[in-house]
Amino acid sequence: MAPLIDTSVTHLLAQGEGLVTKVLPTWVLPPGLVVLAALAGAAYVGYNYYRERGMAGWKMRAGLGLIRFALLAIVVLMLYGWMRHRHKTDLPDLVIAIDDSESMAIEDQYPSEQLRTAVAQLLASASLSKPTRLHLAQALLVENDGELLARLRERYNLKFFRLGGSARVLSGEGDVLDRLRQLEPQQPTSELGSGLRDILETQRGRPTAAMILLTDGITTVGRSLSEAAEYARRKNVPLYVVGLGNEEPARDLRLTDLLASEMVFVDDVANFDVKLSAEGFDGESVVVRLKREDQAGVLDEQTVVLQGPGAQSVRLSHRPGETGEFEYTVEVEQRKGEINFENNRQSQQVAVRDETIRVLLAQGYPNYEFRYLKSLLGRQLKKSDPAAKSIELTTVLQEADLAYATQDETAERLFPVNREELFRYDVLILGDLDPSMLSKSSLQDISDFVQEHGGGVVFIAGPRSMPMQYRDTPLESLFPFSIDLASAPPPDATILDSFRMVPTPLGLATAPFQLGNSDSDSYETWRKLPGMYWMLETADLRPAARVLAEHPTRTGADGRRLPVILMQYVGAGKVVTHLTEETWRWRFRAGDYYFARYWIQLIRYLSRVKLLGQSRQAELTLDRSDGAYRRGDPVYVRLRFVDERQAPPQEDGVTIILEREGGRRKNVQLAHDPSNRGVFETTLSNLAEGSYRIWVATPTLEGKPPAERFVVTAPPGETARVEMDAADLRRAATVSRGKFYQVANVNRLLDDLPDGRQVRIESLPPEPVWNHWGFPLAFVGLIVAEWLLRKRAGML
Repeated sequence: MAPLIDTSVTHLLAQGEGLVTKVLPTWVLPPGLVVLAALAGAAYVGYNYYRERGMAGWKMRAGLGLIRFALLAIVVLMLYGWMRHRHKTDLPDLVIAIDDSESMAIEDQYPSEQLRTAVAQLLASASLSKPTRLHLAQALLVENDGELLARLRERYNLKFFRLGGSARVLSGEGDVLDRLRQLEPQQPTSELGSGLRDILETQRGRPTAAMILLTDGITTVGRSLSEAAEYARRKNVPLYVVGLGNEEPARDLRLTDLLASEMVFVDDVANFDVKLSAEGFDGESVVVRLKREDQAGVLDEQTVVLQGPGAQSVRLSHRPGETGEFEYTVEVEQRKGEINFENNRQSQQVAVRDETIRVLLAQGYPNYEFRYLKSLLGRQLKKSDPAAKSIELTTVLQEADLAYATQDETAERLFPVNREELFRYDVLILGDLDPSMLSKSSLQDISDFVQEHGGGVVFIAGPRSMPMQYRDTPLESLFPFSIDLASAPPPDATILDSFRMVPTPLGLATAPFQLGNSDSDSYETWRKLPGMYWMLETADLRPAARVLAEHPTRTGADGRRLPVILMQYVGAGKVVTHLTEETWRWRFRAGDYYFARYWIQLIRYLSRVKLLGQSRQAELTLDRSDGAYRRGDPVYVRLRFVDERQAPPQEDGVTIILEREGGRRKNVQLAHDPSNRGVFETTLSNLAEGSYRIWVATPTLEGKPPAERFVVTAPPGETARVEMDAADLRRAATVSRGKFYQVANVNRLLDDLPDGRQVRIESLPPEPVWNHWGFPLAFVGLIVAEWLLRKRAGML
């Protein structure tokens, strides 16, 4: 008698082979005949026990009838001639693909304490420490000495692939557990969709039950997993996707587009404007700090309340107290949960210089404005005061006596009558001068000083002549308003009401108005400065006029506040006009502090070209020094004229040519920065991948035009998007008729996997089952049981 279950051949199975066993009859009776015979036998047995005499009840008779029927059934089963047929099979393939791209090195911060605990336990079971995505994938496969893989090998032929920049068979030294532990996230791109198709192609002709993907779903090149999942469905290979990582947007703080002047005067305000972007920190406050690389302290800081994913502008300011070349860094504090700390800082090289500026201060009569300005700019100051070595002053007072010029070392008897002599100055401060005491050629020289030479002029309005007496003179075009519609208070009027001028947003962004060490300090300072009384009124401004400060309450016919300080670019130069002559009142209870700071900064602002030197006409810069951009990144372009006199006066006077390598050229106009005469800028968006070159087309500059090169590449990079793409992974699983898992429910994977199709490769000799010793044993046992029951019931 052959045994019913024989395990003697299982040790002969090679890896990837299985054994399929089926028990089949040798001959087959018609089913209808078998049923009819069974009914007839049951009826016969039942009838005999019904008719049989004895004291047994109906329950006993029914039990005996069932035993008799079971005996007949054993006989019928043995008549079928049951045989056991065994076949060696090729187990279906189960493909396991592990993403080894760089994004799998990310250590996620999970929001749930329960999930964090589950991740920690999983890593501990695999003797792994860091909660990177790749370590999670490795832990799922190698935990408990590869228990999961061992159970899978009982059902499938396992194949392992690495899936990153391409699909590659998992290779290396040692067994598969060792090779899995040796995996490193080094692939710079993720071509998940293309890699999936490549794996399916290698499986062509092989029975494949399913594919397990362990990935974060981030695709940076080619089609996504969900797009390739349709191909997997056509191949009848369901995808069982294990999503690794946190699907919530990554928490990240990022500083970009740092803009700062490359050169400043010592003790001037140097502004550092930067864009702060945040994800995952809405409503939280962070501190942005300004530092100098060679110093340990913080130069300035600002607390910013984060508001959504859009970029917020942040300005930090500093007054350098010494000359030299310094590396300044703007950084935002690191916060818990950030993935990338490298984008938390931006640096800029700044040259701090101390140049002597030649100033001509001219006034008709010695009013207070003239006296205090002369005292400020001309007196011998302490070396610690930057005005002492940065201002070289010359004064002209029209109503001075003959001895004035000999007694005051700054004084000249006459206004410069020689054009070359006038052009030696950097800044002219012209108060209430009598134009009748100036020659027509001198007035024309002043106009040329601004428009052609690129000099800076400050006009200070006064009650006698400036600007009302300059109608129909060469200076009329320099004023940022119409003289005909300007009006001054009557000479004999008593003015009792004071006003405190209010800087406009443009004014606060301009260097002379930065009286504090930060924008907020400057704003508060302007609110507290002493008031003024006398003011020239005008509301008819020229189109190019820019209002820097205005009256707090008084308005013109159009409802806009009346200007107090104005600026405009005229030709190559700058003109600032004060419609009051009472800035000296700022000295009340403050001495020269604010009065001096404003005027020194204004003079430096008007002579900025002297600071920048003449080594080059203009420089074209990008917001990224390495010129490396990713697809979708904006490219910020800025053209700065070193000599502001070279800057075109038109708002759209600068055009650059954008050329893609192997493509067409495109003209791009730059917009003028309203707060900086020599700066034009634009942003290039939606650029395709490729190498680009830009250069200045207009205006025409001497020598080779400024040019820059940059590259736009795809993909956006493995760390451009760091959150797990759970949506795409779910779509991929659904389309392929598989399932999606995360760490919290991955334990269901083993039970959900399909059995797959096994292919027979060898048939073993059949073994009879009908003559198994169990059948006669059962037959004899039933007969003995029936005899004993009948005897007990008195039916023998």
